[in-house]
Amino acid sequence: MSYIGRHIKKLVSRRGIRQRRVSSVLVVLTLAALVGCVAPGEGNFIRPPTPAEVEQYNAMVQPEERIVCRTEVPVGSNIPVRKCRLAVDIDETSVFHREQLRRALR
Repeated sequence: MSYIGRHIKKLVSRRGIRQRRVSSVLVVLTLAALVGCVAPGEGNFIRPPTPAEVEQYNAMVQPEERIVCRTEVPVGSNIPVRKCRLAVDIDETSVFHREQLRRALR
């Protein structure tokens, strides 16, 4: 085999190794990207109670332990989120905010 033939053979074999390395790196990066896009499992998502569940719960507890569910739109978003809180907490928060507003307006 001539010198040129051996040189071409070396270049082709080196290029093949580089292509295999690049392709294996691309496969690993693609798999990593796909794993990052997987939706959270059932254990990571807390579902708010349905209206029927809220009604059933409220029928069994004392008035101060009843819950109220509202659909609220968070600041900076247009997507409504259902929030459930104790009625007592809602009342206490409202009183607190009214007092803060009165202090600010004095």
